[in-house]
Amino acid sequence: MIPRDYQRAAVAAARAKTNAHGNTLVALPVGAGKTAVAGFYISEEAAAHRDSRFLVLQHTDELIEQNRATIGTVAGLPASIVKAERDDWSGQVVFGSVQTLARAGRRARMGAVSHLVVDECHRAAAESYQAIIDHARAANPSVKLLGLSATPERGDGRSLRRTFSNIAFHLPISALIAQGILVPPRTFTLDVGISDDLDQVGAAAGDFDMDAAARVLNRPVVNEAVVEHWRERAADRRTIAFCATVAHAEAVAAAFRAAGITAATITGEMPTKERAALLARFDRGEVQVITNCMVLTEGFDSQPVGCIAILRPMLHRGTFVQAIGRGLRKVDPERFPGVLKTDCIVLDFAGAAQRHGSIEHDGTLAEDEDPAPGQSPYKTCPGCDAEVPIGTMVCSFCGHVWERKLREKRPLQCFGLTEIDLLERSPFRWWDMHGDGHAMIASGFDAWAGVFFDGEHWHAVGKLRQGRLRHLSLGDRAQVLAGADDFLRQAETGIAASKSRMWLNHPATPRQRELLLRAGDADPVLDFGISKYAANCRLNFLWHRPQVLAAVFPGGLGRAA
Repeated sequence: MIPRDYQRAAVAAARAKTNAHGNTLVALPVGAGKTAVAGFYISEEAAAHRDSRFLVLQHTDELIEQNRATIGTVAGLPASIVKAERDDWSGQVVFGSVQTLARAGRRARMGAVSHLVVDECHRAAAESYQAIIDHARAANPSVKLLGLSATPERGDGRSLRRTFSNIAFHLPISALIAQGILVPPRTFTLDVGISDDLDQVGAAAGDFDMDAAARVLNRPVVNEAVVEHWRERAADRRTIAFCATVAHAEAVAAAFRAAGITAATITGEMPTKERAALLARFDRGEVQVITNCMVLTEGFDSQPVGCIAILRPMLHRGTFVQAIGRGLRKVDPERFPGVLKTDCIVLDFAGAAQRHGSIEHDGTLAEDEDPAPGQSPYKTCPGCDAEVPIGTMVCSFCGHVWERKLREKRPLQCFGLTEIDLLERSPFRWWDMHGDGHAMIASGFDAWAGVFFDGEHWHAVGKLRQGRLRHLSLGDRAQVLAGADDFLRQAETGIAASKSRMWLNHPATPRQRELLLRAGDADPVLDFGISKYAANCRLNFLWHRPQVLAAVFPGGLGRAA
């Protein structure tokens, strides 16, 4: 697996800070691959320290399995699990349940670990996490602590500063949108006649008073207006609505059903199997709208979500970003055939966007973000003395705000520039089949991928050496380029991806020319000395042309032929 550029930078920063301070926090938004970053960190630390032993903490069974699969693939180290009835400490990397290890008796066989990795570390201020961290530090005062979170800001006033003295790396969600890894949100702030009343709702216990907010929002006339605005802007999209209370969520779902739209509510008390069944129906399109009271802000990713409805005030920006992030995943066209998603509509009925600003233009990017030559890329927060990246505008630990002039906001979707940047950043050479950028292929030793334009939309396809051809992505060009590039990164090594290898520019071999002719290639470029690499890309296309055309041009042959 080849890390993305920012993943490589995050790992380097995390290693430097854990070496210097014994702890650090890495903040990566949804879709950034923070579990892969943990895997790369573990792999490099294990290579540098032969006697290293890692404990990875997570708070759900689903995360244990997901993290074990991803980190295992990246790091390739022996692994084991400690949770519930399982008590296997034999692995060099142990994946532990917080709920299990919070009990002192279950830590008896833990021993000393050299590294403690905490997933979703915004939870680390809780007593259960602190008990495990304190135990690890007592057994090994030199233990290195790495925390990873999409939103390290806590809304309950309990700072993570006790646990972490610094933030090594922070990536704004806007960077992933610009790179085509996530789809962009289109945000609408809608006034249904309640803004003055919402302004009177006070805050308590670290958030707005949701009972008071529900008294403003949960009225039949308001719920009906929500449905009508949704019909106007997102009637063809699967939608997640974030509501003030459970009763409010149920009332909103009832309003949608009364309008003939399939809708249901998920609550925290819903049995696991019932919840999974409802989400499966949502993924299949049998339910179009799901309402909830902040149940789906974390640990929920449904690619077909094309609309987020904000029906509750949000005091903290992290909560707002979490909610919108549920709708920014790209769609796998094989898993969800017929679903085209190039953006996510955000319908804000509660003023959250006005309070926190648009996430398309993240406020952490400022004119002085890049340090001057010789200047440290970090600064110290005057509110809590934490060390944070120099571009930070709001301290995730104490909430201190730096006052400074933000750089001028630019339209995010400058895809002409974005696409060129993506091609330059890719570790693979992308061969333009026709010279017009409408059909591009890149090849490695174990996989190849292609990006094709059908006249209206862009498609990415890819094939492992021993696998079938897959339809990877459908959408805008930047999004499908990112999907194809990620497919190759996961399949190849840095050696295979090197664009500077001399053989890439060598003339095609006689055998390649023979194979091209056998495959029926009559491209005139062959008469002008096609390169060995271009011949390889061309052969990959020709050998799989029927499958490519079936995926990209189901209605008939297109330009790529």
